[in-house]
Amino acid sequence: MGLSMARMLTATPDWTVIATARSQARADELRALLADPGNFRYVVCDQADLAGVREAGRRIVALLADPAVAPLRAVVLNAGIQTGSTAAATVDGFEPTFGTNLLGPHLLLGAISAVLTAPVRVVAVGSGTHYGRFRRSYGMVPAPRWETPEELARPREGDGTRAYATSKLGTLYWVHELARRAPRGIDAICFDPGMMPGTGLARDRGAIQRFGWNHLLPAMNVLAGVSTPARSAAHLLALATGTSPIPGAALRGNYVELDRLVPSSDESHDASRELELFEFLDAAAGLGTEQVADWWPRSARGIS
Repeated sequence: MGLSMARMLTATPDWTVIATARSQARADELRALLADPGNFRYVVCDQADLAGVREAGRRIVALLADPAVAPLRAVVLNAGIQTGSTAAATVDGFEPTFGTNLLGPHLLLGAISAVLTAPVRVVAVGSGTHYGRFRRSYGMVPAPRWETPEELARPREGDGTRAYATSKLGTLYWVHELARRAPRGIDAICFDPGMMPGTGLARDRGAIQRFGWNHLLPAMNVLAGVSTPARSAAHLLALATGTSPIPGAALRGNYVELDRLVPSSDESHDASRELELFEFLDAAAGLGTEQVADWWPRSARGIS
């Protein structure tokens, strides 16, 4: 989906794009795939590596000092992995699904938060797996199981697909808390692209599962909630650039499934979990008040 969206943006010269990639090799590959359009900048950002995310944040802030690039009007947080197990660890010692899907994006946005000026749309890519219903995953991903952030962040024996669904529940908690803190005009939104068989999401799964995901399941794209990268990218692009038919005033802190504003799960609304997760992510990422926007700390918004 990210590549499809990037290709669409190459034909939109009135937008300058800062594209992140997991490594320099991936950035070079992206540049080649896009024929290096003049409206793209490339930043290496492995969101499972906190030092790398901090450096990427510094590079993005430096790029935004250029009037030809600034102001930033949309941030799309699309990084995400789904693994077979929760036993591995990132270079910083966190469970990789938690580290990549929650901690890395939190640090990246925090690192650039001080240079965000309204209007900005912060679009976090979520997933229908957070509902824990058959219709949303067709039985291929178990329901989320929320625990304390400390427990979710710790490598342990467990099902990586459940950890994925749980991280997407966490994405909604994060969006809700960000929407609570950010000033008007800096609007957090959760976007559900639908299930997209054939994409790289299953790259860390076993060989049989990868074969089914890449070669058998794409035939399901006629079913409700199943999409293609190009279709989902078009909806994501419209949401990020403000051309979606959904009224902008209705988007803040809410959940968009493809091209529709829909209610997220009942479980995804829990103010105590939202606060606990956001504050844990701040601590785990080492984000101090001197590194973030004035509005980032909860106390700055007058919220008890």
